[in-house]
Amino acid sequence: MVAGLSSISLEALDPHIRLIDAWRDGSSIADLLELSFRDEGIDESGLRMIRMLRNYGPFESLLMEGSPGFVWVEDGRVLGNVGIQRNPTRRDTWVVGNVATHPAHRNRGIASALLSAIIHYARIRNARTIALQVVEGNSPAQHLYEKHGFHSVGAVAYYRRPSVRAQPVWHDVSAASALAVRRAGWADAENVWRATRLNVPDELSYAEPFDERMYHLGLRWSLTNFFSGSPERWLVGEVGARFAGAVRTRVNIESSEHHVELMLDAGADEGCGIALLEPALKHFDIYVGRPLLATQSRPHEASHAALQAMGFKPLRTLVHMLLDQHA
Repeated sequence: MVAGLSSISLEALDPHIRLIDAWRDGSSIADLLELSFRDEGIDESGLRMIRMLRNYGPFESLLMEGSPGFVWVEDGRVLGNVGIQRNPTRRDTWVVGNVATHPAHRNRGIASALLSAIIHYARIRNARTIALQVVEGNSPAQHLYEKHGFHSVGAVAYYRRPSVRAQPVWHDVSAASALAVRRAGWADAENVWRATRLNVPDELSYAEPFDERMYHLGLRWSLTNFFSGSPERWLVGEVGARFAGAVRTRVNIESSEHHVELMLDAGADEGCGIALLEPALKHFDIYVGRPLLATQSRPHEASHAALQAMGFKPLRTLVHMLLDQHA
C-alpha cells in the first residue's frame, strides 16, 4: 500500500517546509508571487490567482483543497512556495506550478527543497508523470528542473493583439489567392482534428490540460458551444479539394481576452494562415474591443509568421518539461 501524506515527515525533508494553509498563507504567497515573477510578467490567470489569494475565506480554501502545495517558512515569513494539482484530463499526471523564492533568499537551495517535497507528494499518489512549464530564457529555473530529472518536450509561444479595432494591419495575401475559406461543418471533423494534433502534439497536453471535446466537431461540440455563453467558431481553408488548415475563435464573455487558434495543415504557408485569420477576426467585431490572445507551438514557422503579420505581438514562450516516474 502507498503511504499517505500523514506518514511523511516533512521535517525530515527540511524543518522549514510545511503544507500550505491557504487561509493563513494566502496573502503572504500573493506577495511572494508578485515579487518573484514581476520581471517575467504575470498573465491574466496569474493575476486572478493573486487576487484570490489576497481574499481567502472558507469557500476559497475549500476550492484549493485539490491544489495542495508547500511553503518554506523562516521566522514566520513565507520565503518560498510551490504548488501542484492533478491534470483534469490526464488523471495520472500532476502539474507543478508557482515555484517561487524570495529574491533576497535565492541560491540557498530553497526551491530545490520545495521541488523535492512536491515530487515526493506526487510520487506517493502514484503519479505516472509530473509536468511543469518554465519561461524560455529562465536558465536557472530550467537547470534546477533538469537536475531533478525533468526534460524538455516542446514549447508554446503566446501572442497578443490589442483588438480587432486596433490600427489595421496591411499585408500581402496574393500567395493565398487560391485559398477558399468557409465555416466548418461536421464533415470537416477529421481534417480539423488532424490539424489540431499537428499543432497541439500530445506531449504538450501534460503541463497544460487539453480538452479534446473542444476540437471534435459534431453534435456534442455544437450543443456545448450553443449553451456555453462563450461562442466559438471554426473556419476551414481549402485549395481546390485539399484541406489547408483551420482557425478557431472563442469569445470569452467573462474574460478580458478573446482567443484565437490557428491550425495550419502540413505544407500550408504563411499566406494560407493570413487568409484564414483575416475573416476569423471578424468574429469579434460585434463584441467589446478586448485584446486577442493566441498560442502556437513550435516549430510551425508559417503559423508564427502569419500571426505576426496580422498584428499579434510575442508575449512569452513557455517550455514544457516532464518527469516520467516510470522511466
